[in-house]
Amino acid sequence: MNTQEIKRGNYNAYYPISELKQSLVNRDILINHAEQFGKKIKYFGWMIPIVIDSFGNIIEGHHRALGAEKMGQKTIPAYIIDWVDTNNLNEYQKYIISLNNSNRKWSALDYLKSYSRNKPEYKYVNKKYEQTKEFLSVGNVLNIYLGSGASATFKRGDAKIKNKQFSEFLLSNFLRLRKEYGSKQIQSLTINRMCGFVNTKANMNIEATNYLFSQVEKLAINKDPLLSSVSSFKIWMVEIIKKYNDNKRR
Repeated sequence: MNTQEIKRGNYNAYYPISELKQSLVNRDILINHAEQFGKKIKYFGWMIPIVIDSFGNIIEGHHRALGAEKMGQKTIPAYIIDWVDTNNLNEYQKYIISLNNSNRKWSALDYLKSYSRNKPEYKYVNKKYEQTKEFLSVGNVLNIYLGSGASATFKRGDAKIKNKQFSEFLLSNFLRLRKEYGSKQIQSLTINRMCGFVNTKANMNIEATNYLFSQVEKLAINKDPLLSSVSSFKIWMVEIIKKYNDNKRR
């Protein structure tokens, strides 16, 4: 039997809030969420301390810390650990994501924004999302550039842009269609299905995909319900690409 003790930190019931430091790689702080924590703290008292390193960098408890500060509190109960290198953003991020997910689950946008602060490819994709979010969902942009939505690889921070030129081509066309025909005709699920299809069945071929876009636009013009049918739309895309390939061979 292994009796080795698991490493532990130290507890300070009255750590000064003024000495706390918010993490640069944490997800965005939601004021309403922090205020809800403040109400619970006021009613129930301090049941759970925040987790920090010896320099006051918050590892878990950003919302509780802000909630307490907004209540006018000067101190906060803190569990202080010394085995997380908060200067190493990748390591710091790993602990934050792991601990935070036991509270409010991280969304795809939370992951994207967090990793964009220390991973260039995520920063690029996040910039594209910010530029197009009026028309495209975060899931659309992830599928366009990373080939999938919030996959396990994406959540680990390991997703890569496979073909930037092809991704830019997809973004330009989807953005044009959305602006022209709206989200009722060009739905988010339709965009995601097309991304998966052209990345695999069309092999990221710009000419073939451009032909597919032209046929999709015809459906949008005629307000064809095929665009919103999960199974039928996929079968239709297979037929369109087959038609394209047959014409190329002639």
